[in-house]
Amino acid sequence: MRLINKRQLADYLSVSLTTIGRMAKRGELPDPIRLGPGIVRWDLQKIDLLIDSKSTTSGYDDPDMQLLKEVNHG
Repeated sequence: MRLINKRQLADYLSVSLTTIGRMAKRGELPDPIRLGPGIVRWDLQKIDLLIDSKSTTSGYDDPDMQLLKEVNHG
């Protein structure tokens, strides 16, 4: 398991920290792992699985999800 912080997740997805916050609030990201006060990490494998599942579905109406598709699948 590889854990990444919010900045690393934003960089990995090529989006802003604000976009990560919006996606998390809308439930579009896997729940983060809270290691302690102010220490929040995401499991990179779960992020990759989410991206893979989104790439096999149609209907990229959400601009953030469209961006993820374009970033991760050319």
